[in-house]
Amino acid sequence: MDINFRLEGRRFLVTGGASGIGFEVAKTLIKSGAHVLLADINSEGLDKAVTELGTNSRAICINLTDFDLLKEKLLIEAAEYGRLNGFIHCAGIPYIAPLKNLKAQKISQTMDINVLAAIELAKICSNKSVIARSDVSIVLIASVYGLVGSVANAGYAASKGAIISLTKALAIELAPRGIRVNCVAPGFVRTNMLGNVSGSFDPEYVNRLESLHPLGLGEASSIAEPIAFLLSDSSRWITGTVLSVDGGFTAQ
Repeated sequence: MDINFRLEGRRFLVTGGASGIGFEVAKTLIKSGAHVLLADINSEGLDKAVTELGTNSRAICINLTDFDLLKEKLLIEAAEYGRLNGFIHCAGIPYIAPLKNLKAQKISQTMDINVLAAIELAKICSNKSVIARSDVSIVLIASVYGLVGSVANAGYAASKGAIISLTKALAIELAPRGIRVNCVAPGFVRTNMLGNVSGSFDPEYVNRLESLHPLGLGEASSIAEPIAFLLSDSSRWITGTVLSVDGGFTAQ
């Protein structure tokens, strides 16, 4: 049996690529032979990322909710550097607040970046001028909190639950075109976002959070490697799947 996790000659867009899971995904894809286009609003982080990743990487600094500009830039990129074999939507923002303190504006911002940007990217990357003719795969990033409940997490959990439903809907709609759509639901990994979230709680809660992962907290590479698998030919019969990569969090 021929097992192939290699991605030579393919080109992927990675949102949130300036840091955290997005950067680690880009690094893993390049090691697998792919070229990556990083999209992030953090211009300084993008410069550092491209410097570290080398010549197989490019970057566009953009607010992902500026959908018209995003489409324009991706059309230009595809025309000048080659069509995309898919995208990985790693960009996202947390929103931790109890129900009584939830703000409609903050929920809207969270949904815009976590969900609406994914929908718009799927629309743009379904364009024949942007997407490759074959070997196309999309991976969205949900969360364990799209699968299980959590206190003070309604705004964020709603966005990640939407990503899971979106994955399944897109998988069915795009299957006739040979485009696969899957989703990874991470547990907590050691990134800057985890530090920001942990800072909202006392040390006892943070310790309990860590204890909820039987295999311990993950690293960004723990998420990036399964994503590379979902983009590869080895997952060619997988679409509409939600892969929990959580150290056992949701097994309890």
